[in-house]
Amino acid sequence: MDFQLKRLWVKKSKKDKQKWEQLLQQAEIRTEENVQYTIGLFDEEKLIGTGSIADNVLKCIAVCKDYTGGGAINQLVSHLMNVVFENGATACYVYTKPASMASFQHLGFREIARVTGELVFMEKAAFGFKSYLQQLSQEIREGNRVASIVMNANPFTKGHQYLVETAAKENDWVHLFVLSEDASVFPAADRKRLVQEGVRHLENVSIHDTKSYLVSSATFPSYFLKEKSEVTRIQAELDATIFRDAIAPTLNIQCRYVGEEPYSQATHIYNEAMAEVFDDTIQLIVLPRKEVTGEAISASKVRELLAADKLEQLKMFVPQTTFEYLNSQKGKDIQLKLQHKE
Repeated sequence: MDFQLKRLWVKKSKKDKQKWEQLLQQAEIRTEENVQYTIGLFDEEKLIGTGSIADNVLKCIAVCKDYTGGGAINQLVSHLMNVVFENGATACYVYTKPASMASFQHLGFREIARVTGELVFMEKAAFGFKSYLQQLSQEIREGNRVASIVMNANPFTKGHQYLVETAAKENDWVHLFVLSEDASVFPAADRKRLVQEGVRHLENVSIHDTKSYLVSSATFPSYFLKEKSEVTRIQAELDATIFRDAIAPTLNIQCRYVGEEPYSQATHIYNEAMAEVFDDTIQLIVLPRKEVTGEAISASKVRELLAADKLEQLKMFVPQTTFEYLNSQKGKDIQLKLQHKE
């Protein structure tokens, strides 16, 4: 039986938002602000299912209990997938509860990784995770000790540079992953370029994109985890599992470097969760933060100084290449965004 699909305008219509919230609440799923498109599945006038999209990630998918096991979920998810691919994406992702993964497998989704009892991360793509790992395998470097770093670099600071320099000194090779997700103040392409310029003097460092497979915070499914406090830990476990089981073996990585986190409780939890997942498989090396005049260097401090137009003061926190960028027109445009945000 085919049900009727109707667009739900959850950010414009109070009536639509109320229906949407009630259905998600019945399914024990929280609503989420980070959705760009929401559809409703109706049996005549009754809303029996809903699903949303954020970029190429399916979110907030729920179907009334009386309609599970039939064609409702297939019709709903098939429509959402079509929208994702019609918008030009080459891959579609979903985070689902383990009990619901069979419905997505039936529609061609493949499991990438899971956190036992919590969630399964799945994708449908012509060239997906397997292809990504094949690309990485072309970058294998010989060495008795191969390390890795994953960073956002928003923007690249002397703290980031110190982390990479230390890893490069202590290891035969370093695989440096820069977050691909374009959800930071500094654009992804610019962040990667600043990293490349900031480590150019190191001959044993390779730079890689994370694609959608590492630390994709804007798309993480907090909506079906019971407590918001669980989100960071579960995300860290998923990230660490993908890294431990797939990425590290592909590149023969034995250790991962992170910076000590005196300011962010979320990053501290993230580091703790990684250490637990890695266990004896991968060594997690936590370096104390590099300091300037007794203050730990952080990207957030750089953004704060940039917003306050204290460029001369922030100069001691960033490499020359980053400082030149911050002084450029692009840097001034970001400064205005930060000032507006404040």
